Amino acid sequence: MILYCDCFSGISGDMFLGSLIDLGLSIDILREELGKLKIPFLIQAEKVKKGSIQATQIKIMNPEEHLHHIHHDNHHHHRPAKELIGILQESDLSPAIKEKSISLLWKIAQAEGKIHGQKPEEVFLHEVGGLDTLIDITGAIIGLNYFQIKKVFASAIPTGFGFIETAHGKLPIPAPATVELLKGVPIKSGQIPYELTTPTGAVIIANLANEFGPLPYMIIEKIGYGAGYHDFETPNVLRLFLGRVPENEQVEENILIETNLDDMSPQIIEYVSDKLFDIGVLDVFTAPIFMKKQRPAIQLSVIFPPHLLEKVKNILFQETTTLGFRVIHFHKVFLAREDRLVDTAWGKIRVKISKYQKGFKITPEYEECKKIAQKYQIPLLDVIRSIHQSAMEIIEL
Repeated sequence: MILYCDCFSGISGDMFLGSLIDLGLSIDILREELGKLKIPFLIQAEKVKKGSIQATQIKIMNPEEHLHHIHHDNHHHHRPAKELIGILQESDLSPAIKEKSISLLWKIAQAEGKIHGQKPEEVFLHEVGGLDTLIDITGAIIGLNYFQIKKVFASAIPTGFGFIETAHGKLPIPAPATVELLKGVPIKSGQIPYELTTPTGAVIIANLANEFGPLPYMIIEKIGYGAGYHDFETPNVLRLFLGRVPENEQVEENILIETNLDDMSPQIIEYVSDKLFDIGVLDVFTAPIFMKKQRPAIQLSVIFPPHLLEKVKNILFQETTTLGFRVIHFHKVFLAREDRLVDTAWGKIRVKISKYQKGFKITPEYEECKKIAQKYQIPLLDVIRSIHQSAMEIIEL
């Protein structure tokens, strides 16, 4: 399963947990798992309206201190980070959930400590609370495990803008700890002058999301809405899409760079293409075009995984006459495939087999077919057809 987080109104820990319950995470299962923390707490989920959208709102209460609602009570017992981590270490949670929860809590402590000049283990989580932070983070990991989420996608994160009153005085939005936790994540201020993304929400999305961008290619099975505690002109909810990629299909993020060349010899493109393939790009191709005043030119296109962006840019600037190019991010959908060796009249030949809903595709290895055609003076098409037929017989068996 895959999950897409549509954070159009920001994200907080309770919004994320509420969304998971709205998706179908049983509150009883959640209570049972959280009970392994071996600390007293109460957690409730109720349906509320945010604008015209019905969403699930989470309430976390501390029965020992008779809290009515821990998210709005400024007099509750603050817990240092080392105490929260100790609770997790002594819990009966599975090692995977325990390890991930400790990691996220420690990241909040490090961010708060860096901003306020304290050791992480001594940080008191004033703004993000103690019990609620522990429950929100641990609950988020429990929920992802419950739905067997393999990959998390997310939109850009709106932070809000303005100022917020904190235990450390008035601070700008996004709060310093929040923006520290969102390093490397695409963010925007949004249109609402309020704190839309909290430190807990920031640490969850920054560390659980694998990719950020628009809604990915997926078949949506469920949608969940988690409510925030404030009301704005737009619904203050987090929306989660739970779904899957169709069977036998795979999705990966790629980048396409395009540039138009009208002042360079076409011969150079062969050299540039070789250098690009050497670093691992997926494809390089050209198309003849006419630019303004009908100047003939060549459009050079390169497809590659995101981690090669800087290397591709350097090659294009160094080895071509381009002064700039278009960068397009996209998701590539492709059939999963396997290599097989097939017995043929010319020995074992490698073929690629890709399955889809109504059948399969067979592609004989081109270079091997080419060698056979040249060696035995047989038309290449006849070799390909023969190997294709041999593979068909094996699959049908």
